[in-house]
Amino acid sequence: MNWDDLKLVDAAARMRSLSGAAKALDISQPQLSRRLKSFEDRIGARLFDRTPTGLKPTDAGLRLIPLADDMRKKAEAAARILPDLSGSALKVVRVAVDEVRARVLTDRFELLTSLLDGVELELISSHQHVNHQSRSIELQIRNCLPETDTLIARKIGELAYAVYGSADYVAKHPAARTPDRYKLCTWLGFAPDDLWYPSQMRWLETRLAQMPKLRSNTMTTLMNMTASGAGLCLLPVFMGDSNRELVRLTEPLAELTNVEHIIVHRDLRREPAVRQAMDAIAEVFRHMGPQLRGSLLNEAVAAAE
Repeated sequence: MNWDDLKLVDAAARMRSLSGAAKALDISQPQLSRRLKSFEDRIGARLFDRTPTGLKPTDAGLRLIPLADDMRKKAEAAARILPDLSGSALKVVRVAVDEVRARVLTDRFELLTSLLDGVELELISSHQHVNHQSRSIELQIRNCLPETDTLIARKIGELAYAVYGSADYVAKHPAARTPDRYKLCTWLGFAPDDLWYPSQMRWLETRLAQMPKLRSNTMTTLMNMTASGAGLCLLPVFMGDSNRELVRLTEPLAELTNVEHIIVHRDLRREPAVRQAMDAIAEVFRHMGPQLRGSLLNEAVAAAE
């Protein structure tokens, strides 16, 4: 018995028709029909009944079909790693990130590249779960866990948010330094799109007395507008604290502090280039830990006092 025979069984079971199975395997229907019948003759069992509504598995077929299905999945897993088994192993690792996590990596560009040792990273902008099955992306950095057991999540750190305003705006609006900031100050908010910062948007909606003056789906735009004196905004603390035009008005908000993960397909986690990229990214997040949590500024203020 070989996999070519079980391919026929698997395709016929999934498509429930000879024509559909032939199309899936890119062969002619007469060829598939002959090969399937020849296989049934060799094993001495009919696997499918041909009915007016399509192929119906027999008892023998029901025993063999799950095994054929398992073999197909194993073959697909092997196909995903085959490109990396040649002498020219995978050297480019594509990482899906949003602009905030991309900023973490680029803020420590020299450290990141020093750890890659010949592996090239491509940062692909994405706020959605990406399709790891297709091999279009090797890694993704997100704060939410994967929804399937084919993916593995590796914790790499935490990312905190706080409220910021420009020094000029805060000087003109003393309420910015008090809990009344949510009622008396102008705010910048987030675009009403669940793909872009939904937690931050909901957090603001439960506190603001009026609608934000401006909305955006990019943190860079919001940070620049805040620095220009347009109002107050939630920002990642590592971005806000590093901007000399901004004043942090709250401690890092525990309810908006998220655990960050690298997500990778199980089949790829042992690929040397992918593993090296994961280790390098994890080291950057470890190195940036105090800034990402907002504890570096707190420590500096305490030391000054």
